[in-house]
This record gives sequence, structure tokens and C-alpha cells, in this order.
Amino acid sequence: MNDKKMRFNIAGAFGKSDQLMMYFFKNKDLIKKYDITVYDGINNCAWNGGRVNRDVEYSDKVLDFYYRNNITIALAFTNPVIDFDDETGNMLLKKFHKKGNVIISANEDMVHYVREKYPLYHHTRSITSFGKINVPMTDEDFNLYKKLETIYDIIVPRCEHVFDKRFKELDCTKYEVLINDACVYNCPFYGEHFKEVAKQNKKYKKPWKEAGYKAMYEVEECWLSDRSTYKKPTFFEPNEGQPKIKNKLGDNYGMDLKTSQIIQLMKDGITNFKIAGREMPINDFNDELNTYLVDAYDSYLEQ
Repeated sequence: MNDKKMRFNIAGAFGKSDQLMMYFFKNKDLIKKYDITVYDGINNCAWNGGRVNRDVEYSDKVLDFYYRNNITIALAFTNPVIDFDDETGNMLLKKFHKKGNVIISANEDMVHYVREKYPLYHHTRSITSFGKINVPMTDEDFNLYKKLETIYDIIVPRCEHVFDKRFKELDCTKYEVLINDACVYNCPFYGEHFKEVAKQNKKYKKPWKEAGYKAMYEVEECWLSDRSTYKKPTFFEPNEGQPKIKNKLGDNYGMDLKTSQIIQLMKDGITNFKIAGREMPINDFNDELNTYLVDAYDSYLEQ
């Protein structure tokens, strides 16, 4: 068993703050059991990525709750294109500059900029920064991960690689595995999609209001789904592809990981995990927290 304390990075620091504060108030033991970070993209900042900006603002009351309970904050500055003169971004860097807090980014210049001006932050490489990958992992993928290990404190790898035999050759202490990715396995549009999402946050101050709900919904939704007409899938059909991949890879298939897969990662020495869910309904998000913070770890201890 790995005796190092597990760390979970959980979505919705401010967008789901009421739910998260209530959850941790009711489950105080989890705050002692784990190191907890909560992340979000806030204040309509142009540096944000991962999703099209919502009107989510930070609150000093919420900050006080997190800090009193030793919960750290991660800012999702994952836009690959950064204007370092952005007033909102620099204001947020100053506001959240505290030991243990994290900047999640997809731009290496951002790491250097923040380290020089705000040295207390830790740095995480966003999963959204990865475009086309090779499955199984090739030297190209492996060497990129090794390079990123020299720049970032933590890297969120593509989920398709975490059960690759070469993944164990990397420094497992530097990886944070996203355990409930809702994307399609090896999506051909993965990196392109996240770049287009991030572009909206630079183009508009309030994207949903200025560009309209329909336009932003189509950009943000899965491009392989009939819920979006942004791109038409011409060479990839997820409904046909998914079962074939599952049959081929079995337990090593996974974006939305099963308990057995998470236990295996824990045994392999992974101690950092990420839980997505900023857009999840309340009950679904609560179920995710229980599944990963309670059930999976308890099952691991029983091994």
C-alpha cells in the first residue's frame, strides 16, 4: 500500500461552492483523510479554458471556508493564448497568491511569468493542452511527458495513457489522473475542441450573452454528438467505436474510470486524482464525490 496521503482536485470551487461546502461540512473526516484542492475558472477571465466562461465570481466568504479547512484553490488558466497584461488575470493571481494554491495552465510562458512574480503557486499542466496522441504511447508521447516533468509540479495526462505499460516508467508522483473524463476515447478533435472553447473566452467578455446560447452550446458540446453541429463526424462514430474499444481493452478501457481501475492506479503509486463535474446536476455530482472520495478509497484499503 502507498502510505502517501491522497490528493483530490475537485471541480466547482466557486460555481458549486454551496454544494461543496455542505458536503465537506457533513464529511469532515475527508478533509483529514485527503489533501483537497478545488478548482474553477472565474470572473470571466480571458485566461480561463476548459469550458466557455460562466458568470462565476469568487467570494471571500467561500475563500475563508476553504482556507479554514486547509482546502487549497486551483485557478484554471488553461487558455493556450495568454495576454499577460490582462487586468482580471493579474488581479486573480495577486488575490489567490498563497502557499499551496495552484495555477493550471496550457502555456509554458504562463509558468515562467507566474513563478517570477508569484512564487508561492504550484503549477499543473492541463489535460486540455494535449492534442493528437498515440495509442499505445510512443516515444513522442513519452518524451513530451518527460519534458513536462521538468517544467510542472503536476501533469494531468491523457486518460488513454494512464494504463499504458510505459506510463509506469514516468515519475508517478508528478501525475494527477482525471478519473471521470466524459470525452470519447482518443477523440480526434480533443485538442482542437479545447482550443476553440478557450478562444471564446478571449473573444467575448460574457460569451453566452454576447454570442448567444446556441452558438456557445454548439462550440462547447461534444463535436461527435448530435447535440452539436459545430463539426460533422465524417470518420469517427462514437456509438460504434466505443463497444469495440471496450471489448479490445477490457479493464484498461476508460475515461470514466471504474473503482477497480482507480485501485490499480493507487497500487501503482498514483496519489493525485482529479474529479471533473462543473456542469453536473447536484445529485450526480454528489454521487461522483461519494464514489471517488469514499467508495473507491475504502475498497483500496480492503485490498
